[in-house]
Amino acid sequence: MTKLFNKVLSALFVIMLFASVSSAAPSRDELKRMGIFISNFTEQGFYNFDIDEEGDEDMLHLGDPSNMSELIRFGIAHNVINRSKSTVRKCTRRGCDYGSSTMTGKSVAESVRKYFDMGIKNQSVMGDAPEAFYDGESYHFEPKQWRPETVYYAEVQDVSRRRGIITMTGELYNLHRKSDRPATFTAEAKPYKWDKKDTWSIISLRVEWR
Repeated sequence: MTKLFNKVLSALFVIMLFASVSSAAPSRDELKRMGIFISNFTEQGFYNFDIDEEGDEDMLHLGDPSNMSELIRFGIAHNVINRSKSTVRKCTRRGCDYGSSTMTGKSVAESVRKYFDMGIKNQSVMGDAPEAFYDGESYHFEPKQWRPETVYYAEVQDVSRRRGIITMTGELYNLHRKSDRPATFTAEAKPYKWDKKDTWSIISLRVEWR
């Protein structure tokens, strides 16, 4: 009985050790996936934010209802940069006073939900560039205003996990010159399912320029 008990303990120790190593050392594929996830924010210059209602003055707090316009801007920019063929349409409105293109509010809300696990109330974002007018169903805008001149992607280099929160750290690099690495970042996220696939929803992203 003692020998059997010792064998069981040894097996449990090996399993726990393997799980600990797996948790502490993500695979190259997982690091790449994490980098793509964070790049969805950095590619449009969306830095230094969290999903709280209040906190540090140097962070944008997206949980504050007065900052909903920034979530909307994220959703529009994400679709312009990554899903333009499927979500951006030519404006058919007479005059097209607010831009040459349109995008449904549903597409914007889905993108916000996918990356932040947060809901939005679709509304016009005017006054600060870039602008988009919401007509009750679709946004009207000029796509070129939503594409940054310089695009930075994220390379996740280290990962830690604590109480269901994943912390990712690494460097930003210029899409067109990978040796250009002007900043480091720290991101927090939580595991999340979207469209029946395992992914993450962002909690915070802080960028420090060198």
